[in-house]
Amino acid sequence: MRLTRLFLLTTGLLLALVSALLLRSVWADWRQVAAAELGLAAMQRAYLGMKVAEKASAERGPAIPVLNDTQPADPAKRARLQEFRRITDASFDEALAALGDSTDPASLSARAQLAQARQQLDRARAEVDRVAALPHAQRSAPGQRLTRAPIDLMFAVIDTVLAGVTTQSAAAEAIYPELAMPLVGARYAAELREYAGRLGSQFTTPLATGLALGREEQREIPLLTGRIEQLRKLISLQARASRAEAPLQAAIAKMEAQYFGTDLPFIAVLTERGLAGNDYGVDSASFVARYVPPMKSIVELRDTMFSAARDAARQRVADARTRMAINAGLGLAVLCIELAVFLLIRRRVLQPLLRITRAMNAVMEGRDLPARALARVVRDDEIGDMKRAVVALQAATQRRRELEAEREQLIAQLRHASDTDFLTGLLNRRAFTEQAAGLLAQARRHGWPVALIVFDLDHFKRINDQHGHPAGDAALRAVADIARGHVRQGELLARHGGEEFILLAVDCRASEARQLAERLRQTLADAPIPLPDGVVLHVTSSFGLAWVEARRIADLDTLYRDADRALYRAKAEGRNRVCSAADPQSLDVT
Repeated sequence: MRLTRLFLLTTGLLLALVSALLLRSVWADWRQVAAAELGLAAMQRAYLGMKVAEKASAERGPAIPVLNDTQPADPAKRARLQEFRRITDASFDEALAALGDSTDPASLSARAQLAQARQQLDRARAEVDRVAALPHAQRSAPGQRLTRAPIDLMFAVIDTVLAGVTTQSAAAEAIYPELAMPLVGARYAAELREYAGRLGSQFTTPLATGLALGREEQREIPLLTGRIEQLRKLISLQARASRAEAPLQAAIAKMEAQYFGTDLPFIAVLTERGLAGNDYGVDSASFVARYVPPMKSIVELRDTMFSAARDAARQRVADARTRMAINAGLGLAVLCIELAVFLLIRRRVLQPLLRITRAMNAVMEGRDLPARALARVVRDDEIGDMKRAVVALQAATQRRRELEAEREQLIAQLRHASDTDFLTGLLNRRAFTEQAAGLLAQARRHGWPVALIVFDLDHFKRINDQHGHPAGDAALRAVADIARGHVRQGELLARHGGEEFILLAVDCRASEARQLAERLRQTLADAPIPLPDGVVLHVTSSFGLAWVEARRIADLDTLYRDADRALYRAKAEGRNRVCSAADPQSLDVT
C-alpha cells in the first residue's frame, strides 16, 4: 500500500473515530436537553391545568348568589358571574394553546381531558342559567334542591381537569424524579383548593332555603373536611421531606392562619347551626364574601410550591445546555487540533513526495510537464482541488436533500388534495367513501346505530344566476364552515358534489340524528352569508336522513339511497325541512 493511501486511511479512521465520539457526546447531551425541556413544558402545562381548575372552581362562587337570587334578579350578580366565566374560558384557551400540536401521549391525553372538561362546563353553565331563570319560590322550595344540581355538575368539571393535571405532572415527574416532592405538593394544594370550594358549596341550598342541613350535606361535610385535613397533612409532609425553604414555609403558615385558622372554624359554626336547625346568620352572598378570600392562601401555596419546582427544572435545563455547549466545544477543539496536525504533516512531508512521484510518472509515460511544476512545492493546488470537490459534494448533497424534501412535500400536498374538496376544505366524495367504509365496519363490530344525513342548498342555481359563481362559491364555503361546527369527533362530513353535502354519524340514535339535522338546518337558515359584492345572503337547505339500528347496518350505498329519497321528499314538500327515510311518505317522489 502506498504511503499516501496509508496516511489517508489512518487519518480518515482517526478522524472518523473522533467525530463519532464527538457526535455521540453531543447527541447524548442534546437528548438530555430535549428531555429537560420536555419535562419543563409538561410542568408548565400542568400548572396551566391547575389554573384552569382554580378558575373553574372559583366560578362556583358567583354562581351561588345567582342561583339563590331573589326576584327581580340583581344585574350586578349576573355581571359578576359573566366576568368569572370569561376568566375561566381564558384559562381554558391558554391551557389548550400551551398543548399546541404536541403528539406525546401525556399531551394528547391532557388535551382530550381539557376538551371533555370544557363540554362539561358548558352543560353546567346551561343548568345554572336554567335554574336561575326559575321562580325563586320554586328554586328554594323545601325538598327541591334545585340550586345544588348545577353546582354538582361543576364539581365534575374539576375532577376531569385535575385528571389532566395528574397526567402532565406524572410526565414531568418521570423526567425530574428529584422534583416529585414539590410537584406533588403543588398538585395537593390544587386539590385542597377544590375540596375547600366543595366544602363551601355544601351550604348553597341550606343558606338559600334557610333549612337545616340535609342528609346529603350531613354526609358530605365530614367527608370533605376529612379529605381537607388529609391533604393538609400530605402538604406538610411534602414540605418537610423536601426541606422547604423560607418562602414555602411562609406560604404554609399563611394558609394555616387564613384558611385553617379562619375558614374551617367558620364552617364548623355553620355546620353546628345547620345540624341544630338554627338560623345560619348569613345569606349566600355574605357566605361567599367571607369564605372565599382566605382560600387564596391555598392558591398562593400552590404557586409557591410550583415555582420552586419550575425554577429547579429551569436550572436543570440551563445546566444541560451548558454541558452540551462545553462538551461540543471541547470535542470540536480536539477535532480541530488533530486535523491541524494531520494537515501540517501532509503539507510538509507528503505533498512534496506526491508531486515528485507524479512528475516521475509523467516523465516515464512520455508526457511533458512544465519546468516549474517541481519548483512550486509550496502551492496548495491539491488542497484547493479537495476543497472544491468537497464544496461540490456538499452542494450536490444539499440539492439532493432539497429535491427529496420537495418531493415529500409534493406527495403530502397531492395526498391532501386528493382527499380534500378544494373549495370548502371538507372531505371529497372519494375520501368520504373510503373513510365511511371503515367507520361502518367499526359500527358493526360495536353494535352502534348509524345515521346518514344528506343535505343541499335550496335554489342554489338561482344564487349563481343572480349573484354570479363567486357568490355561489362563497355560499358553499360558508355552509361548509357552519356544518363543520356541528360535527362531533368521529363523524364524517364531506362535500358530496355540487351543492350537496353528506354527514355520517355512528353511535347516534334516530332522535339525536333528527335533532342534529334540525339544528344544522336552523343554523344555516339563520346565518347571514356576506357575498364578495357586499350583499348579505340567507340560504335554506333541505335534509334527507337515513338511520339504521345497531347490528343491522346496511352498506353505504343503501344508506345513501334512503337518505337521498328522503332529501327529494324534503324538496318536494317545500324545501327547508328535514325528512327521514323512516317518516311516512306524504307524496310520491319517485
